[in-house]
Amino acid sequence: MTDGRSTNQLNRFTEIHALSDKVSSIIKRFIAPMAIALVAETAYVSYSGKPGAVAFAVMSVGTCVAMLIWSRFAIGLPLLPMMAIQSLIIYGVPIAAGHDSILDYPAEFLLEAGIEVFIFNVVMAGAWRIGMQLFSPSPPICYSLREFNRSGERGWSKLGFGLILGSTAFQVLQGLDFAGPIFAALPSGSSSILYALTAVASACGFFLIALVVGGTQVSFLGKAVFWSLLVVNAMISASGFLLTSAAANLITVSVGFFWSNGRIPWRYLTIAMLSLSFLNVGKGTMRSRYWESADSEAKEVSLAQTPAVFAEWFQASLDAIVQNNSSASTKYRAGSPTSKNQTLLDRVDNLQNMLFVIDAEKVGHIAPLGGDTYTLIPPLLVPRILWPDKPRTHEGQILLNTHFGRQDLDSTFTTYIAWGLLPEAYGNFGPVAGSIFLGAVLGLFFAWVENLSSRKLVVSLEGFLSLNLLMSLMNSFEMVASVLVTSTFQSMVIILAAGLPFVRRTVTKRS
Repeated sequence: MTDGRSTNQLNRFTEIHALSDKVSSIIKRFIAPMAIALVAETAYVSYSGKPGAVAFAVMSVGTCVAMLIWSRFAIGLPLLPMMAIQSLIIYGVPIAAGHDSILDYPAEFLLEAGIEVFIFNVVMAGAWRIGMQLFSPSPPICYSLREFNRSGERGWSKLGFGLILGSTAFQVLQGLDFAGPIFAALPSGSSSILYALTAVASACGFFLIALVVGGTQVSFLGKAVFWSLLVVNAMISASGFLLTSAAANLITVSVGFFWSNGRIPWRYLTIAMLSLSFLNVGKGTMRSRYWESADSEAKEVSLAQTPAVFAEWFQASLDAIVQNNSSASTKYRAGSPTSKNQTLLDRVDNLQNMLFVIDAEKVGHIAPLGGDTYTLIPPLLVPRILWPDKPRTHEGQILLNTHFGRQDLDSTFTTYIAWGLLPEAYGNFGPVAGSIFLGAVLGLFFAWVENLSSRKLVVSLEGFLSLNLLMSLMNSFEMVASVLVTSTFQSMVIILAAGLPFVRRTVTKRS
């Protein structure tokens, strides 16, 4: 049994609710400046003649309402404000930037998209508030990491570096072509489990080390080893020209920094986002050079080739930026495709998906799916090692694309076109009803998770599960529900299986 300790310093007695205290404090401090900035941006969009000023204003109001409600009654994981801010980024930023993808749609569609985002945020916040009254915080009992918690930050460092080195070693074996015999000897479907285990171990390891680096004075050598491992791991993860896994670890580190000291790591986030944005510009060029086709699976890049490949990638991004600037006047128009390289804004732009499905239902008169993409989820939870021929994880996404005429079935075997949770809900239930459905489900779920986890230790099995859920939702902007639920479920099972041998039942008491 742990003694009750109340301290602002991160230690082995810190509970997850401490994160809500830090986030709610920041929201209360910055909500007024944020509202002023959003009003100013709305005025600028309107004054400059860009479309969607009213839609942007409506989205901003919904985001601020959700954040204010959560900050007043929060007790745990900041899932609600994270989702609200994410919706403003993926639906509002394309309007603020005057992105080309919105120019083919009429103003009323932009306004409807803004209203849908507003309804989603407000309903989500309302359902969360109701859920907070329905559910009660769980008892202060958790399964903490025995030896690592007993040793404090020294134990966290030992565990964190062990997880990072183990996952990096597996990636190195892949790069040296030594992992092939291992996969060949395993049953069908085991490779996906190994990849998921590696990703989970890497994320948990970097989170633990970020807690130590961000919360205490660490030696220069310790920091140098940490930053070196982060860069090496990110390079190996992105060597196949897929930035998602590298971005996941970078985001995990930022959460660890914030969780440890309550300050947003602005310098780190700026460098990480600029680096990802820069590489994203040249990603398409590198895929065309190293992949058999633009939509084929990534070819493995050997460890020895990695430095040369990144040097080439750097040059490709520079060339792509020059090309984009020289064709900046080119606009997206139906029937006149552009050769403009994909930027990070293109990647996170979910407004185009929302506008597409609005247009498909209103102009194309395509009927909503009536919830069909959600009924696909239960079979997808069966491990592929038990059911090798089970449906594809992206089956819900495939159904949306084929139903609304974005793809034929054959093309879905070579490429996936992203949707996002809110456009998927609209495609299933139509206007208003889709936003209400998704907002209510997520709001109640967030309230249940917040109550369930608030009194658990940060460095515990429940803490890692909570971190995994937070990271999954942060990276969910282009996922449909089947992909999000399946990937999160798989990683949860792996964390449970890997962590159970090292934990003990612990009762925490707060003064």
